Amino acid sequence: MAMHKTLTDNFLTCSICMDVFDDPCTLVCYHTFCRKCVVSYTETRPEAISVKSLLCPFCRKMTKVVNSNRPVEEWAQEVKPSFLIQGLMDSFKPKTKDTPKCILCSDEGAAPPATAWCADCDISLCEGCQKAHRRIPATRHHDVSDLSTEVKINQRRTPFCKQHPDQSMKFYCKDCKKLQCQSCCILFHRKCEAILPFESVMPEMISCVTGVKDRQASHLQATDSLLTDLETKRTEVIKNRVTVQCQIRSTIQTVTEAIKKKERQLLDQLDDATEKHIERLKTEMKSEEMAKQMISHHSVMIDRALESGSEMDIYEMYLWCESEEFPTVYDPDSDIKYELREKVYFKHDCEDICNNINEVSLGEIDTIYEDVFDSTSTSVLHDTVDIQTEDETSLPHVYDVAVFNEGGTDTIVVTDNNNKCVKSFYTRNTQPCQSKLSVQSPPRRIAKLNAHHMAVTLPETREIIVIEVNPDLVLQSYISTRKKYFGLTALTPTTLAAGSGSPPCVDILDMAGNVLRTLNRVTDGGTLVSDPLFLSTTSQGYILVSCSHAPRSHVLCMTPNGDVVFNYVPTGQHRAMNPCGITGTNTGDMLVVDDMSNKVVHLSSSGTWLRDVLTSRDGITFPYGLYFDKRRRLYVTNRHCVMVYRFITRTKPRCT
Repeated sequence: MAMHKTLTDNFLTCSICMDVFDDPCTLVCYHTFCRKCVVSYTETRPEAISVKSLLCPFCRKMTKVVNSNRPVEEWAQEVKPSFLIQGLMDSFKPKTKDTPKCILCSDEGAAPPATAWCADCDISLCEGCQKAHRRIPATRHHDVSDLSTEVKINQRRTPFCKQHPDQSMKFYCKDCKKLQCQSCCILFHRKCEAILPFESVMPEMISCVTGVKDRQASHLQATDSLLTDLETKRTEVIKNRVTVQCQIRSTIQTVTEAIKKKERQLLDQLDDATEKHIERLKTEMKSEEMAKQMISHHSVMIDRALESGSEMDIYEMYLWCESEEFPTVYDPDSDIKYELREKVYFKHDCEDICNNINEVSLGEIDTIYEDVFDSTSTSVLHDTVDIQTEDETSLPHVYDVAVFNEGGTDTIVVTDNNNKCVKSFYTRNTQPCQSKLSVQSPPRRIAKLNAHHMAVTLPETREIIVIEVNPDLVLQSYISTRKKYFGLTALTPTTLAAGSGSPPCVDILDMAGNVLRTLNRVTDGGTLVSDPLFLSTTSQGYILVSCSHAPRSHVLCMTPNGDVVFNYVPTGQHRAMNPCGITGTNTGDMLVVDDMSNKVVHLSSSGTWLRDVLTSRDGITFPYGLYFDKRRRLYVTNRHCVMVYRFITRTKPRCT
């Protein structure tokens, strides 16, 4: 039960029977099941039986059976065993303290305790069988371990032939890439040219597996670094959202304060106009009150004269009323009344204001996508790297550039033609560092071979050198060539495409400098390739060639076999273009340096002009080589320095 739990806890269970793998086998889709479970499932699927294939329950992919005439229950026997799964199961097997039994004796009915283990035969032996094992010439030199001492037994599973179960598969056919026994080699592999002892190819297999493991470790490290960068960017995005929210609220608050200030101004204007109106009304009211008092006084005097009955008093009052000094008496029945001659209004158009408020721009959200290259992205100068070192008296002249990235740290490598050296620039512990490798002749082009190695052309000495970038530069080897190669690119880690100007051609080379084939088709009576100073490899494996120097300047894209994908010949306003450095992009398009116009031109994957990505207005004056890395950054050589550009894309939705 403990072993069963250990195996199930480590995902070593079949997804069909939900139990620990029993004789596991891996299909072509790399899904693993028990052999009997695959057979049982296939027997229930008529479509699999009709096409003579094992059907994967997960992805429905078919695994073709070679000997389909055999019964269905034997089809799974043709599938290669999953050594990885079986090895994991063996590693989780418990180390029992019980003494194992002799396997040979148990076949005859007896089961004495085993005292030894043969790793080659994968069996346990008692003392008597061990002696017999040593006397047999075929097994005399097997790796036999003593079980009586506490030693770690390195168990090896010896594969036996399915056609000849009594023979182990000791030979490896390189042509068929299969293990074979001696009888199978004689019967079925007589026409194969490379049949080697299994032990002799084991170092090569170990080296291959170790290389894959190292690449996986490097890939895991790069993935961890990428995940760290993505997590950092996610945190930055969250922080940036808070910052932008504060900016929006601050902007709205500023606008709100301005509106409130306008409100206070209008209210103050209203108060001032109203107070002035009230003061004028008070003045008129006071004047009317004084007139009222005078009229009342005159009325009293008239009443007294009339009440006195004195003719003389009435006569004097009459004379006073008829005189000009007597104030005007208003007719109470008259229609003349006092009206309010002044009024304060608030003139507005609320509906119009509400309609126009949508046109008031309070701001906009500017989304910037960094390190994104497409037809709408714009370039931004990110950095300028001066490649002159302190010990140099001559100004450098950089011909080509490449970038290596290890653990998130960039190493910029350049070829300095004037000072006959290759240089690398990087940062270690936040401090700028550099490395310099002097060579025999002026270096020209760089071709990245893998994550830590590159090749550089030395045309004057007819050599190609291999350099390790770690990030300091270490010379690894020299490759002698028969031609002066200028342009260079890596097709695979072991094959190069090199461009020669005399004669003009592109050669496919191995790492020993041997010409595997030459690509220079003759069209219309002339050669297709002319002066291939710069080469590059696309993500599809095509070769890009910059054929410089007018009047035959053009950009060529062809397959490693020499078939032309497209041939871009500058026309119209681009007729004077002189293509130099060239590279592919993440979108499948191309970037080409035009050193005659100080430009970097964007070409489509089909070889049509799209736009000018960089011009002299962006700071480039002597462009020659360029490199486009995985982070969508463009490195352009500018005679004495390297200019690094980033690409951004903006979107601006209106916010009102």
